[in-house]
Amino acid sequence: MGIEISRLRRQFGQFAALEDVSLSIGDGEFVAVLGPSGSGKTSLLRILAGLDQPDAGSVLRDGQDLLALDARRRGVGLVFQHYALFPHMTVAQNVAFGLRVRPWRLRPRASAIKASVENLLRKVELEGFAQRYPAQLSGGQRQRVALARALAIEPRLLLLDEPFGALDAQVRVNLRGWLREFHHSLGITTLFITHDQDEALEMADRVVLMNRGRIEQIGTPEQIYRQPATPFASRFIARGQALPGVVKDQQLHLFGQAWRIENFSAEGAHEITVHVRPEDIMPASLPGDGLKAQLLSLRHVAGTVRASLRVGNMDEPIEAEWSERDWARHNAPVDDAIDIHFQALSVFATDREGRVLARATVHPPHASFPVAVGPWRRVEA
Repeated sequence: MGIEISRLRRQFGQFAALEDVSLSIGDGEFVAVLGPSGSGKTSLLRILAGLDQPDAGSVLRDGQDLLALDARRRGVGLVFQHYALFPHMTVAQNVAFGLRVRPWRLRPRASAIKASVENLLRKVELEGFAQRYPAQLSGGQRQRVALARALAIEPRLLLLDEPFGALDAQVRVNLRGWLREFHHSLGITTLFITHDQDEALEMADRVVLMNRGRIEQIGTPEQIYRQPATPFASRFIARGQALPGVVKDQQLHLFGQAWRIENFSAEGAHEITVHVRPEDIMPASLPGDGLKAQLLSLRHVAGTVRASLRVGNMDEPIEAEWSERDWARHNAPVDDAIDIHFQALSVFATDREGRVLARATVHPPHASFPVAVGPWRRVEA
């Protein structure tokens, strides 16, 4: 049955940390909760861990009221960003800590604890490190010790609170794949808190995007990246950039061009927002075939070319991202004019409160795609 979170609310004075948050998590699922600082991610984790109580709402695990249990009885493993290892204890003693502090009637025998620790250290690939102290380990090794300690109590729910936040970039990348495979081998229901889009999209079965205490969108990494449900989701996940588009008479008007939008109603809308992702801005194949843009800067980063462009009379430049191979066919100098076209545009109609009334995706004809649009209805979290 998994975990059913229903209409959780948590208020701190005038600030709503969580506002009617509802979420279902399946058994053995790896769910990433993603959002900026202050979005409610940590408040949700603290409630699930038993470190805080909501003002309203419920959390059921297999039909049992999780909120009625104290933290020690919830069967929750918790891994923090900064490891929280005991510096005066060896690796083995740190991993065994959760078992050794149990009431004596529930405490396993010393031989069982030793066998459990040895097994966990093999699983996290730290055999031979049992007698070392945290100061003698690298950051990635310490985080794996913290994970082994959380798993020692055989949790039914594993909560990871920005576990890679204190690590350098290369170690983070290496641990992502390792943790993903490790999770699949154990099958433990896992909630992964992060503000890093790449981590969430690479590792999770589903992503929960939060903003200002509410859930903006829930979906697979592919769904939430390719089909952002709100302007915030488009900006935060897909790096959507605003363009000065207008919808009139079932057409999107942008930079002097117009494309038809079927089944898109802007009735009652306070604002129309048009977004484009950096990878959906492409150099035109032929000169004069596309929109004119001024090339403001170029940056070559790890096999990609990142360009700043000024299009039309926009005050702010927009960012494009191309492969080195694509750009090699053009290779225009900075400050030169180039021709571009948009492969896909996301269009949102919102009311005064920012709620989405309609959404569409437009593929302009330059990209050799048919126009693909669809009505969209907001689903409250």
